[in-house]
Amino acid sequence: MGLAPTTKILVAMETAERIVRILASHDLTIVKTCDEARRLLERDTFGIVILGVHFDEAQMFSLLGDIRGHAQYRKVPILCVLGARGRILTDVAVEGLDHAVKAMTANGFVNLENFPDDEKGNARLRRIVDYLILIDGDLQQLPEGSEHGKPLPGHLRGERGAARTTRRISAAD
Repeated sequence: MGLAPTTKILVAMETAERIVRILASHDLTIVKTCDEARRLLERDTFGIVILGVHFDEAQMFSLLGDIRGHAQYRKVPILCVLGARGRILTDVAVEGLDHAVKAMTANGFVNLENFPDDEKGNARLRRIVDYLILIDGDLQQLPEGSEHGKPLPGHLRGERGAARTTRRISAAD
């Protein structure tokens, strides 16, 4: 899979310098508050949204819920990003963040600490974003045992009746 075409990307991160460097060939819109992000999401159309865990005093989950609740953005890819976790976030807390963003139907969770800020690490991050753009939010997957596109009982339902899958993205991917 090659590079994605230039895409309009909303970046809602407290510190976005690295993301800006990595995605310089895309049309980036950087926001610093949830209100600004909501305003732009109502006015414009974005091909992907990148949300920082610590964005606007940890409002990532609020904004993620608002985005998924908006009909226009139900299938738009959302990548949640943890920059520096500091001393407060333990490995267990990071794992909890991963599960929480999945439950809220984000398409991925990336811990930047797992990707070196060098050519190789940044190329991997670029490929992740390009992949999400190219699949256009279609991370629909049939659960094992389902037939003819009908999900098994108890699975989350996507727009096409398939179970929606999300996975944590690590440097090993």
